[in-house]
Amino acid sequence: MSARPSAAERLQNPNAFLSRTDLRELGLERRAVDAVFRACDVVVLPGYARPLVRVEDYRELLARSTHDGRTRVR
Repeated sequence: MSARPSAAERLQNPNAFLSRTDLRELGLERRAVDAVFRACDVVVLPGYARPLVRVEDYRELLARSTHDGRTRVR
């Protein structure tokens, strides 16, 4: 049996999913994790209690939220 890829490894696959725990593993505090789940489409699978977000959506959110130095922050 192979080991489950880490959250950092799954960031390379846009079709992968991330849980709240994965986002914490990536260094986000609880309020930031909550913000990600509010901003991204949430996947809730029947019979599975943990909500998930797609890596693709998470990476897109980061790109939209990253200050580029040319525009004002907030």
